[in-house]
Order: sequence, then structure tokens, then C-alpha cells
Amino acid sequence: MGQKPQKGRQTANGARERILAAALEVFAERGFDGAHTREIAERAGANLGLIKYYFNDKERLWKASVARSFAELQADLAGEPGNGVGTRDRLVRGVRQFVRFLARHPEFMRLMNDEAKRDSRRMRWLADHYVRPMSKLLDAQFELAQAEGVMAPIQPVSLRYIVLGAAGLIFSQAPECRYISGVDPTDSEFAERHADAVVQLLTASGRRTGAKAHVKRQQ
Repeated sequence: MGQKPQKGRQTANGARERILAAALEVFAERGFDGAHTREIAERAGANLGLIKYYFNDKERLWKASVARSFAELQADLAGEPGNGVGTRDRLVRGVRQFVRFLARHPEFMRLMNDEAKRDSRRMRWLADHYVRPMSKLLDAQFELAQAEGVMAPIQPVSLRYIVLGAAGLIFSQAPECRYISGVDPTDSEFAERHADAVVQLLTASGRRTGAKAHVKRQQ
């Protein structure tokens, strides 16, 4: 008789992590309904039965792959610079870390864009567990930057989506970018220049206006 997979051994061999990485790619490419666990297993180089063993069904696999990505993003953003670092430097660091993450994982932005465009149970799960909490932190940081004249006094909701678009659209549409311009946006050197551009876009308008922002937070 076949033996049940030993969870510790399989995890040590990286099977679970490979499945999660492959799942994010396939979900981003096919959408949730178009994704098949067989393709995910094949891309991960793992036995199909391991998906059932670790995640039980496709929806739990989807949630686990998303949670894994947000955990990595949050870890990248969490390493705050030391005390005494100015608001602009904190903002610059956050933008750079976000752009670097997206350059490594363009599939993350594709999945988020796909799920955010429809009012579904998965969109609400994403919003409640990850997007809303992170948005509150971003809004607080942006408000401080606006109050110090680092950023233009743009209403928080608009500013949040402007930042997401400026930082992430090029990675979500990487195939188009490669085809039109011959540039691979996921290249690490290009990603650093793109981060420079996003920082300049966000902070130049603040310097020009010299505005002290007192923007009323939208409900």
C-alpha cells in the first residue's frame, strides 16, 4: 500500500512552496475559474495528490497562495529605517520595496487586478484581510507626507490608486511592455529606475506646490 505523504519531509523538500508559487502564477494567468489544479501541480513539479493533502480544494489553495504573497510583501515593507529618518526617506523606501516586490512577482499584480475588477466573495475576502488594513497604513503615511509638503494634497482614495497604478501597471502588463518597447520591466536594473521614476512623480509635485496638506479623509 502507498504511504501517506509525510508533511514535514515534503515541506522540507519545498513541494508546498513550489505549489504555492505555481498556484499564484496560474491563478494570475487563467483567473480562478480557468485555473486547474492539475496544471498547478505540473508546473510545480509536484504530485497532484499533494494539493489535496495540503490545501484540500482549489479555493483554499488560492487563499494560501495569496496569503503567502502578502506575507512576503509585508515582510519587505516592515523593515523600517532607524529613528530619525525623515518622512520622505520612509516614503522612498516603501515605494522602492513595493516596486522590487512587484518586479519579482508580476503575477501578484495581475491576480490582484483581476480579482479587484468584480464584486465577488474573493474580492471581499482580499479587501477585508489584506487590502483594507494595508490601505489604512498607506493613508496614514501619505497624510504625514502631505502635511510636511512632501506630496501634493490629493485626496487619499485617489492618491492610493495613483500610487498603485504608477508602481504596478507596468508589471501587470509586462508582456505588452516587452512587445512594444523591448524592455523587460522585471529586470532588476530597470525596476530600480522605475522606482526612481515613481518616487520623482510622487514627491516632485509636493515640492512644486509646497503645500501643507489638510485633506479630509474620505469615508
